[in-house]
Amino acid sequence: MNQGDAQPFQMTGRQQLVYRSLTEKSEPVALLYECSLRVLADDSNPGRVLLAAHSIREMMGGLPKVLELPVLAEQGRLGDQMNALEPIWNGAKQSKCHKEGEWAGDIDGPLQNLLKGLHKFFQWWKDSRPRRRDVATQLFRQTDPADMPLPETLEKKRADRWLALLDFFVRVAHGSSTTLEEFTASLEGLEQILLDNLYRRPSEDLSAIDAILAEELPDA
Repeated sequence: MNQGDAQPFQMTGRQQLVYRSLTEKSEPVALLYECSLRVLADDSNPGRVLLAAHSIREMMGGLPKVLELPVLAEQGRLGDQMNALEPIWNGAKQSKCHKEGEWAGDIDGPLQNLLKGLHKFFQWWKDSRPRRRDVATQLFRQTDPADMPLPETLEKKRADRWLALLDFFVRVAHGSSTTLEEFTASLEGLEQILLDNLYRRPSEDLSAIDAILAEELPDA
């Protein structure tokens, strides 16, 4: 296809509703969503899925901050933490306390560095993991159009779904392989969560919703 034949970018009706809902919270967050859609629509870009994942990851990470909630710790950061520990571990293996997998004797410098590194790692793990679901739950409580708490089991299910999607986009942004179909399905799942939890005017805008969604239907 020639460049002049390319179709101009246009959001679907569903995407317009998501974009409008995000804009009401934060224009920069909404812009990240739009950027992800634009790059994903460019099938001439071989890195479109990875770049779209970066924008989605930043968008999801930005929502808690917009709502003045603690920022979620990314599961993808586990790799960064392990990379930081690896040279410390390699140094500790040269310790006089270490011999063929056994440790004995007084704590020397290399072993002390390893113990400090492990302490820091497990403190990060303790601080980040338990609160991920708590932050996600609070996010939904603050954005629920009904302004009513859900049963605890439903809150857990919704928060876990959000975290699973976040971890998916983080992995893809870090280079994990996926298919366009899998990525699109995950994006649509995220969009549904955002519509369910950000769109606040279901009765006021029924006619507008009908008009937008009608744009996607073929002429009768």
